Amino acid sequence: MSHVVQNGLEILTYLADRMGHDFKPYISTVIQPMIDRLGDSKDATREKAHLVLLKILEKGCLTPQQLLDRFRPAFTHKNAKLREEALVLLTTTLNEHGADEMALSGVIPSIVKLLSDPSEKVRETALNTLTDMYRHVGERLRVDLQRKHNVPQAKLLLLIKKFDQLKASGDLLPLAMSSDENKFCGE
Repeated sequence: MSHVVQNGLEILTYLADRMGHDFKPYISTVIQPMIDRLGDSKDATREKAHLVLLKILEKGCLTPQQLLDRFRPAFTHKNAKLREEALVLLTTTLNEHGADEMALSGVIPSIVKLLSDPSEKVRETALNTLTDMYRHVGERLRVDLQRKHNVPQAKLLLLIKKFDQLKASGDLLPLAMSSDENKFCGE
């Protein structure tokens, strides 16, 4: 059965690639099953679902913000693998399209909650996601985490340490170093 699912995902990736923007009318039909497949027990199925979603973005059928809006419920899903993969998808989308393509402030509360998730892999991925977001948006994330969100003290100290290491190593992206209040702020 998993081979059938994986072949179907490959076909969808191929169709999205070949059809480009003409694939857009089919998005409403395929997007939720693709997001659900991110929680599959098989690595290959999760990877192929990831590829379909990224191909849909690449071809302009959805904007990064539209995709983020569609997979936001995955952050609170009962399936830990799906919560983890939603974080991975957010990070991948952020790295490929940048922070200026998404209003990230809306997902911060969900990611902060995942720092205390029962699953260790989800907690670790949430920490890495926030660190990667800092690389894109800079000090504004640190300030928001300290003032607006109830981050457990031990996690906050670890995040601040990681943020300081990123800043010291010069790994912040240009948008993170600007004083511009971008979409992250939600203002």
